[in-house]
Amino acid sequence: MSLEDKIAQRLIPDVQGWQVGVAPGGTCVKFPPDISVTNSEIDSLLQRYKFGGVILFAMNLRDTTAGIRLVDAFQKSNAVNNKIPLMISTDQEGGLVTRLGLGTMFPGNMAMAATGNLGYTSQAAAIMAKELKSVGIHVQYGPDADVNVNPSNPVIGARSFSDDPIIAAANVAAYVKAVQEQGTISCAKHFPGHGDTASDSHTSLPLVNKTRAQLEAEDLPPFKAAIDAGIDMIMTAHIQYPSFDSTQIVSSKTGETIYLPATLSRTIQSDILRGELGFKGVSVSDAMNMAGITQQFEPVDAVGRLFTAGVDTVIMPIPLGCAPRIGDIQLVIDHIKDLVNDGTINMKDMDDSVKRILKLKMKYGILKLDNTPVEQKIAYGLANVNTAASKEIEKQMSDDAITLVKNDPVTGIPFKTTPESNVAIFTANTNYISSYTRILGDLNADFKYSITSFQGNVPYNATYKAIFDSATHIIIGSELGASTPAITGSGVIDQGASATTYRYNFPRALLDDAIEQKKPVVLLSQRVPYDIGYYPDVPTAVCVYGVKEITNGVYGTPNLKSGISAILGITKPKGKLPVQIPDTLGKILYERGTGLTL
Repeated sequence: MSLEDKIAQRLIPDVQGWQVGVAPGGTCVKFPPDISVTNSEIDSLLQRYKFGGVILFAMNLRDTTAGIRLVDAFQKSNAVNNKIPLMISTDQEGGLVTRLGLGTMFPGNMAMAATGNLGYTSQAAAIMAKELKSVGIHVQYGPDADVNVNPSNPVIGARSFSDDPIIAAANVAAYVKAVQEQGTISCAKHFPGHGDTASDSHTSLPLVNKTRAQLEAEDLPPFKAAIDAGIDMIMTAHIQYPSFDSTQIVSSKTGETIYLPATLSRTIQSDILRGELGFKGVSVSDAMNMAGITQQFEPVDAVGRLFTAGVDTVIMPIPLGCAPRIGDIQLVIDHIKDLVNDGTINMKDMDDSVKRILKLKMKYGILKLDNTPVEQKIAYGLANVNTAASKEIEKQMSDDAITLVKNDPVTGIPFKTTPESNVAIFTANTNYISSYTRILGDLNADFKYSITSFQGNVPYNATYKAIFDSATHIIIGSELGASTPAITGSGVIDQGASATTYRYNFPRALLDDAIEQKKPVVLLSQRVPYDIGYYPDVPTAVCVYGVKEITNGVYGTPNLKSGISAILGITKPKGKLPVQIPDTLGKILYERGTGLTL
């Protein structure tokens, strides 16, 4: 292989969207049209460079048939000038993070841990891995191995199994083994841990200022468990960890002095991950278009630093989206060549990375193009994605995860309703109105109901008070944190101080009225369970561990339906909190393991 081909083998671009027909020197629109079918310009990109792989996103995989055709087309374009097939990857953690539009979603990691059943974690991971493989995807960027010890974490939360490293490690190991037994590559993320951040590396460069002893005790155990389980890939974190690497540099973009992010740290990615933990597989960057990198470094410089750190592969090395940007790939390659030629990047390191990638491809049968006719691939995929059996398993797991943290003996659950009852549902997210509506229809609700959103900085005024007054039962769908579109694929619910205020104050006013009138009321924590800590006097509280709106005509997650089923007495809550829930002053209000049964 030439040096250029070796470099390209380490690049994993994305083609989420593409604007066709932009003239040379032209500018791409910020959000090009989604890609579910290839085009001649993308084909030209894949034929020009011998990439190691491509990462796919939700817009590429909304439909199973179209997704299979797209993967097949990408592989055939690549094969024109590259004998080594692409390693196709995507984020399919389960729960809040899923990309296979019509796949089996499952309730997510924290919900799995809430069941206390490692067998569920294995089953879910295996089914997702099988579904990915059946559409031609080789890498499952999961599990999330972060230990969510910070309740204010805006991006991990319910993606984590637990705030207990022992619980997280056990589930991570089960997940990894199950995925790889299906012949799909598992990738644990985000090394050395994104669980104790109060900011999101999609929007900033977080700093974790813990001692090395704390990091080793709290954050590293799930990654050690993944390595012991034989994991073949680990993803980096765009986070500063001065206790691991105190190297300071001046940002080329802001001029501020920062600690070298873990993604770009040789100490972390080579000395610790490989030297101390003994990882022998392929390391991969988190997406390089995230603000944790782009706010501090130019793209070409960032990739150079990444390779110098010893990371094997890079996701989204350069922004694409139209033909004029294809040339930017060459800028990256030429920069890496210069770093090799001047000795900044050791040629042995380059060869070792490429060997690890090729060895991984050999292990999973990705060194030979799959020439199965595409219609045959489609038939196989449709037979294996989102089967009735998988959906039944998904429902059982989701039902068993629902956690009843507190239950008033008089006004609690199950709700006692009649055809004359009027259940008023208030939700913090307008996108969930259609989900609640469909759920009540699916459950054959035999009572009157209303569904109202309080998204947007709205006061609890006479309009909402009238809805409350006419209701016999109240469900408050709480969601104090804002969503991250890059992760969930959903829109952001309003952010900022005023938004935080209404998301707390509106439920607070509802609860005050319900408590005063002794009206049956449930606080349903839609996303992370930490919401219930803000309302210590809540009579009844239920945690579901993650809701996504209806997308592609299907429920984004099964969790909300399971939560409503439990509230109505159709199913019984069995889950136990896998995290501790503090109050607003940090005092533990509910211990890990809390969970009532009926």
